[in-house]
Amino acid sequence: MKMAEEKETGPKAQTSKMKNQMHSTTFFSPMDSPKSPSPTILSPKPDVQFKKENPAELHLLSHRIPDSSVSTSLPSSPPVRNDHSFNSADSDGEVIGKLKFRRKNYSRTQSFDSENCQVLENSTIQEVDEGSQSYISLPMSEKLTTQTRPPKDFLCSITSQIFFEPVTLETGQTYERKAIQEWLERGNVTCPITLQPLSASILPKTNYVLKRLISSWKEQYPDLAQEFSYSETPRDSFRSSTKEIHLASTLDKTSDISCDKSIDDYLNYRKKRFMRAAVFTSPTSVISQAAVEAIINNLKPYGSCLSTSDSLQECEAAVLAIARLWKESKADPGVQSFLSNPTIVNGFVEILSASLSREVLRTSIYILSELVFADEGVGNTLTSVDSDFDCLAALLKNGLSEADVLIYQLTPAFAQLSAHDLVSSLVLTILNKSEDLDDIQFVMEPRDAAIALLEQILMGGDECSRSLSALSVISTNGIPALVKCLDRLEGRRSIVSILLCCMQAEKGCRSLIANRIELSPVLELFHAGNDSVRGICVDFLSELVQLHRRKFCNQILQIIKDEGAFSTMHTFLVYLQMAPAKQQPAIAALLLQLDLLVEPREMSMYREEAIDILIETLRRKEFSDSKMMALDALISLSGRLTSSGKSYTKAWLLKIAGFDQPYNALMKAEQLRKEDNDLMETMEEEEKPASSWERRVAFVLCNHENGSIFKALEECLKSDSLEMARSCLVLATWLTYMLSTLPHTGVKDAARKSLLDEFINVLQSSKNLEEKILVTLAMKTFVSDPSALEALGVYAKCIYRTLRKLKRNSLVVRDIMEALMNLPSVDATQLWSCSEMVELDSSANGEVLSLLHLNGRLLSSHSDGTIKVWDVGKRLPRLVQEVREHTKAITCLYVPSSGDKLYSGSFDKTIRVWSIKPEEIHCIQVHDVKEAVYDLTANSKVACYISHGTGVKVYNWSGTPKHINFNKYVKCLAMTGDKLYCGCSSYSIQEVDLCNYTTNTFYSGTRKLLGKQVIHSLHVHKDLLFAGGSSVDAIAGKVFSLSTKAVIGSFPTGFDIQRIAVNSDFIYTATKCGLIEVWVKEKVIKAASIKMAGGGHAKTTSLTSDMNELMLFAASSDGRIQVWALD
Repeated sequence: MKMAEEKETGPKAQTSKMKNQMHSTTFFSPMDSPKSPSPTILSPKPDVQFKKENPAELHLLSHRIPDSSVSTSLPSSPPVRNDHSFNSADSDGEVIGKLKFRRKNYSRTQSFDSENCQVLENSTIQEVDEGSQSYISLPMSEKLTTQTRPPKDFLCSITSQIFFEPVTLETGQTYERKAIQEWLERGNVTCPITLQPLSASILPKTNYVLKRLISSWKEQYPDLAQEFSYSETPRDSFRSSTKEIHLASTLDKTSDISCDKSIDDYLNYRKKRFMRAAVFTSPTSVISQAAVEAIINNLKPYGSCLSTSDSLQECEAAVLAIARLWKESKADPGVQSFLSNPTIVNGFVEILSASLSREVLRTSIYILSELVFADEGVGNTLTSVDSDFDCLAALLKNGLSEADVLIYQLTPAFAQLSAHDLVSSLVLTILNKSEDLDDIQFVMEPRDAAIALLEQILMGGDECSRSLSALSVISTNGIPALVKCLDRLEGRRSIVSILLCCMQAEKGCRSLIANRIELSPVLELFHAGNDSVRGICVDFLSELVQLHRRKFCNQILQIIKDEGAFSTMHTFLVYLQMAPAKQQPAIAALLLQLDLLVEPREMSMYREEAIDILIETLRRKEFSDSKMMALDALISLSGRLTSSGKSYTKAWLLKIAGFDQPYNALMKAEQLRKEDNDLMETMEEEEKPASSWERRVAFVLCNHENGSIFKALEECLKSDSLEMARSCLVLATWLTYMLSTLPHTGVKDAARKSLLDEFINVLQSSKNLEEKILVTLAMKTFVSDPSALEALGVYAKCIYRTLRKLKRNSLVVRDIMEALMNLPSVDATQLWSCSEMVELDSSANGEVLSLLHLNGRLLSSHSDGTIKVWDVGKRLPRLVQEVREHTKAITCLYVPSSGDKLYSGSFDKTIRVWSIKPEEIHCIQVHDVKEAVYDLTANSKVACYISHGTGVKVYNWSGTPKHINFNKYVKCLAMTGDKLYCGCSSYSIQEVDLCNYTTNTFYSGTRKLLGKQVIHSLHVHKDLLFAGGSSVDAIAGKVFSLSTKAVIGSFPTGFDIQRIAVNSDFIYTATKCGLIEVWVKEKVIKAASIKMAGGGHAKTTSLTSDMNELMLFAASSDGRIQVWALD
């Protein structure tokens, strides 16, 4: 659109300025509305070469199109696509396979003074405000500036006056109580604005939060408050505004005022672009009618040349001449009508497909853009042939940035844009500086058109296509350029929308944006925008503050809190009251983070309102999308995010529980992704502020209204949605775990009452290992509370088997099981059970003298000098290796706590050292000790063994073994650290200090005159020493504390104990007759007994359990190995 020339006596600079102002038409995205003129935009350098396949000397087509009804194929145009597919949201009712474009009527003025310019601006602003559902627009003459009217959120939509007693309905709209009461008394049952049915006939309580904000504002602006004060008789204003409300409701009732972009919103906003004031004057007010006719006569030969000539050079000259005459005519309607002839328009298109001159191409685009601006028929001519659009797309991709202006004016559908893959070209247009040419002023600048088209591409299609387009913007380095453009008012909303799409597609670009962005333009956009714009700003800020560096995140939050002339927190609070349901979780989480920048006070209306909204959203039975948003927002509040923007709260909780594989895998991926490899150092530096923030968030969430959030989480855990239940489980586990780190405020009981049953249900029914481990971490919190532990004890029998299976994966499970075992109300004998699995026959190798379990392998030694290796990882044992390097019976096998070596002792007077590999064992050393070895224990420094005679031998792997004689026959050995314990024939236990080889009596039993009293077996488990031997006075063994040497339990049985095996919960003792007794470890009470096969004729020679405590192995003198599954 051009502006009429000013007075001839005026300065030329002023004329140029005004012309530029009107030619740079206000730019906004397809979903925005114009607000102010756009500054000069830069375009690519003139030396850019275009890719052409034509020879150096080109000729136009010999066949011309005399009529627009006949389509012409352009020789250099890209091939026409006939396979266009349309998304339902993009096509808006169009027939699939046939491209049609909606057109707007553009009107051109011949003269336009400053007053008309103001009228246009005012009209445009009014159109913008009409897009908001929560605001009833007034005529422009009645509109006031920001300084002379109250904030629109303080005005009732019915009375247009400041609220006196605001009430917020269930639809989210706020009205004056008396006005809405009168509305309902007239028989209406719907919301005046949204027309949604109202389920309650009784009005809710007064919105005191909003009322307090209004009171505070009135104190600052008393005069303005008096002018807009509420009248006690609202009927007049009610009548005058009801009709307008109905109109607004009818127009907007299908619109979504949230951040979701509907096709209707897109079309409505796009219609408002480039609308020129309908002020027409006589042609003689600009130039004389004769001059116009002269220009048209001068244009005729050039138009004829453009339509019929086969000389490219002549046609290029004609284009430049037509442009000169067009400017001289001041965009006269008569001249425009002459140039709008379809044959001339097609001539311009053919020039676009044939010319190599940048000047000619830019000029052709300029003229076509002007014609399309003035007459939609020209646009119809251009869009009637697909190849015309293909030609424009090819020019844009080859570097002619001005082509995007004409592409935008043709309003292409998303499918057409996406088919040409224009994202990188549009980003290049935004990045490059435009040519400073005063002779051509486009209706909008290429950069503005590029931003608008880029937003249309990013907002169209399915989630996958949007993500790919956003990643393309990121990879072409478009984010810095877009952030830089935010300081311009034009297209600001579109830029925020594009940046939001990029953050949603690639979380890692949050830091890039946060490091470069100035937040004041975004906050200005939020304060001045309608509900849809505010929703986009909230989503943008919510994404932006999810940074992995807590210090930096707090700095961004502080800027948001302090920036701008208005109180951001007050504005967020007011918007929270009337925001759509889908928008509330994001704004509530953002408001809560702003409030928590300082230590929580006793009362904060921002914090209370934000948490109320989040909990209320979790309780809603409908709006599942909103509930998921609330859960995600609450989880993100923990602040545990990776540098790529992913939440690792779940992986961190699993790591605390002892299952660190997910955490390690995530950190490894982050280190590979991060070029400077300083991820771990960064996380260590951030751990202190991150932990402080986490405790602060958890404290206010858990203690809000005595733990009401736990009740809401209980309902979410019952959800039929698997995704929702899993997210809720992570959140519930995190809050429950944090209770153990927070000061005791009494809410732990509320958490237990609400969540314990649900946790037990997940533990028993879930097939997901990670979910079960999360539950055990949450249950660990209840173990420290006596009342909660008693409640947990009720479930002991039904969860015990599951807990046993989880012991290998979770460290906290052992603490839970131990606590349950010690409960007086729990009968520990009912918690143990087993089932016989298989019996292995190795009788061909003689007796089985020793058993040892190690890393899913069972090792057995035999009387013929054989060692067998069995794979028991899949429960049913399978022989994988058999070695025979000893020449006589192998009496003992031993693996130290380090687990790196295997030691074997034999009657062949040797001790062998074996390397342990996943697939086999291999002998690496042989030590000849000159005497038979009956029992053995060893480490990397010494080997202690029993041979003939009294005492014990200590061998330091070289030289001669040292004999430590304490005049007692030793029957068994156990070693821990530098202490050696020897079970002796006199029913005593001797302790040997391996540092100085001194001995002392650890325990001495009562001597009996008849029979031999012998300690047959010793076993060390943690700080306990278990001893079994001859039954004396119906006591066959004892349990000692190694630190105090005190007896803490005994085995009341009449059978001699030959072998002992111990795990975390139970003790297994074997007798000669093949009977194995099971004892509860914590209380040393008998739980059960099992019998080996063989009818009692074979004695038990060895006993062991697996490391996961799920299997029990027993060997007999007849060469058999029996296996039980411990349930």
